[in-house]
Amino acid sequence: MDEQQGKRDVVGMIRKLVELAMPDLRHYYRLPRKARVVAVYASDGEYFCDVQPLRNDESPDPKEPVVPRVALPVLWGGPDRGVVCPPVSGVLCDLAYYDGDPNYPYISNIRWGGGMNAPHAELNEFVIQCENGVEIRIDKEKRIVTLTPQNVATEAGKGWTVKAGEQAAIQAGNEVSIIAPRINLQGHVVCKSVDGMGQGQAEFVGDVTIRGDQTVTGNTTTNGSSHIDGDSYAGSRSGGSCPH
Repeated sequence: MDEQQGKRDVVGMIRKLVELAMPDLRHYYRLPRKARVVAVYASDGEYFCDVQPLRNDESPDPKEPVVPRVALPVLWGGPDRGVVCPPVSGVLCDLAYYDGDPNYPYISNIRWGGGMNAPHAELNEFVIQCENGVEIRIDKEKRIVTLTPQNVATEAGKGWTVKAGEQAAIQAGNEVSIIAPRINLQGHVVCKSVDGMGQGQAEFVGDVTIRGDQTVTGNTTTNGSSHIDGDSYAGSRSGGSCPH
């Protein structure tokens, strides 16, 4: 046996020893593995969970204890900045370790599966969903859709501007309220029925001041006195006598 052959045999023996010892080495030098969240808790802007390591077939590994208080990943960073959506118990995740050190675990990814599927989305769609029926969606037609069975509240410290290139509509099943010390309507105001076909009805509770000409197509009924500063012209007159 020459010297070169001897070196190859030694290297081969070392490789076989490492391969045989690999199952034990995994307990000291940890590799990423599948896991399941078993508890979730938050504390002052920090989010943690307890995870149960799993086998590759996602069955529980009785040899592995629950890993407590593992930090959850947060998108973006900065003072009070980020996107936070703590998972629920039972969700699948990937458990990893900094430099393979079992004393420093972290969750590298949250995964769908195990009866907890991801939200439905077509190709080229973007979806943020809390549960079925509660979502913000940018669909493939580039529409932004907000869906919830409950209330929607938007609060602005200063101004709020809605600008549409063509049309804007506010539709409610019962009532729409605009509340402000002063409400400005700019443009041509039209009042129609709910279906947009018939005549609507406008009611003002309080004083009304019209600065400009007024044209009424139809009958006018006044319950009370009428004071006119200026001339009044009538094409015809019926009813009681006129003192003038």
